[in-house]
Amino acid sequence: MKKLLIILVSGMVIILAGIAVAVWLSWQPQQWYAPPDYSRQEIKTLADRAEYRLNEEFHKVRPTDNVWRLRITDEAMNAWLSGRLEGWLTHDQDVELPKEIHNPQVHVTPSGVWVAAMVEIDGDSSRPVALQLWIDVTDGVATVLPVAIRLGKIPIPMAVFKQFIQDAQAKAGEIASIVPLMDDREVQIQSITFEEGALVLTCQTHLPQ
Repeated sequence: MKKLLIILVSGMVIILAGIAVAVWLSWQPQQWYAPPDYSRQEIKTLADRAEYRLNEEFHKVRPTDNVWRLRITDEAMNAWLSGRLEGWLTHDQDVELPKEIHNPQVHVTPSGVWVAAMVEIDGDSSRPVALQLWIDVTDGVATVLPVAIRLGKIPIPMAVFKQFIQDAQAKAGEIASIVPLMDDREVQIQSITFEEGALVLTCQTHLPQ
C-alpha cells in the first residue's frame, strides 16, 4: 500500500510539474521575437528607407522583358510594422488590426515566414502566438499555406485549426500576385524566395495593355 501511495504521489507531482512547465512555456515568446521601438529615431529612419526603396523599385521604368529582384530584410519589415502598419490598414485598406493583437513581427527562414504577435486570449493578458506561413506563387496566383503554429514555445497541431484554415482559404479565394501602379503599369510577382532573415521577390513590370 505504501509503495502504491508513493507511486501515485510521484505520478501526481510529475503531472503537475509537466502542466506547470507547459503553462510557463506558453508565456515564453520565440527567441527571435523582439519588436522594435518605433519611438526610436533609427527605427523610424529604417522604416522610411524601407518604404521608400520598395516604392522606388516598384515604380522604376524597366524593359518589359526585364525580370528583377528585390530583397527585403526582417529588420526593414519589422521597423515598418512597428509604426506604419496600422496607418496603412486604415488609410489604404479601410480595415483595422484587431484590438486583441499587439506588436506584430515577422521572421523569415528558408522553411517559411513566421508571423508573431502578442494576442489577448479569452480576455486574459496577452500571450505570444506565432504562425509560420509558406507562400507559393504559380501562374500569377499567390497561395498562402500555414505550416506551423506556436502558443509561446508550445507547438500546436495544425489539425486543430484544419476547418478554420479551410474556411479562411475559401473566403480569401485566389490572390492575384499583381501590384497595380498609379501610371497603369503592373508589377507581377513571379516568385517569393525565403532566405534566413530576408525574403526575395522576383518580379516583372508590365506596360498598360
